[in-house]
Amino acid sequence: MKHLSLSHKILYILPIIYILIVSVYMLWHRAWFAPDQFFAFAIVGTLFIGRMKQFLQDWIPVLLLLFGYEYLRGVARLTQTVHIFPMIHADQFIFRGLPTIQLQTALFTSTVLHWYDYVAVILYISHFVIPMLVAFIFWLYDRKLFKQFSLGFLVLSYTAFITYVIFPAMPPWMASNLGYIPPLQKIMDQVMGSLAHPISVPSVYQFFGANLVAAVPSLHAAYPWLIFLFLTKKIKTWSLLTLPYVYGVWFAVVYLGEHYVVDVLIGILYATVVYKVLMALEHKFSIKPIAHPDPVYAQTSSE
Repeated sequence: MKHLSLSHKILYILPIIYILIVSVYMLWHRAWFAPDQFFAFAIVGTLFIGRMKQFLQDWIPVLLLLFGYEYLRGVARLTQTVHIFPMIHADQFIFRGLPTIQLQTALFTSTVLHWYDYVAVILYISHFVIPMLVAFIFWLYDRKLFKQFSLGFLVLSYTAFITYVIFPAMPPWMASNLGYIPPLQKIMDQVMGSLAHPISVPSVYQFFGANLVAAVPSLHAAYPWLIFLFLTKKIKTWSLLTLPYVYGVWFAVVYLGEHYVVDVLIGILYATVVYKVLMALEHKFSIKPIAHPDPVYAQTSSE
């Protein structure tokens, strides 16, 4: 590991700025930024620093495993028995009502879209892009941290998939549509309709079937928490900066009617367990810690 010169520090910021600009543009134009789309744009970003070959070697296995997860997640939708009431009853027991309905009643106005409506939707549709962006930053400055985070991300995803097969769970919006809970506002549709004209960017994900009853655990809640845990462990001073994002996503998925609070809590539990297991394995097998006094400006010795 060695410190980067000022010119290299600036050079390494360029691909991050580029990816951020592309991400904002894609999301504003209603494009669900899938991992393969991120991968394609990130390849261009690696040209700034001359690390495209290394990027392909490190990222292709991760991308293929994500493809496998998404394919299997779509297959899991074929499960017949869907659980409806356990999540409803859990939220009602904890909050004496359904937080989604309570939040929409208190905050949503059908005639006017508020700033938090836009923030909630943007946070929701950035489900993949923010974890991918964090992984990209990790990869730029600490490949070992990138590999460990990617492993945690994949283990978390596949563990959730197993749960979806065993316990398919209906989200609030579907329960509302079918009359199991009171009607919910379609905030997502209203906000998406007010964004810029949609664009179409080719993606392998369009060929994967969606699993609409994959609500428990909430990976929307789990991924941000996993990011926070890794930053707390490795770059403590940065972890607090992610908390508005983490709390914002948790609020968004409940407010928009995509998840019950209990889904969020189970997602947090899954992420915590996966992280703790990885840390325990790291300690047991005497894996060298990935901490660095100034990891933002660290570079692997292989470069």
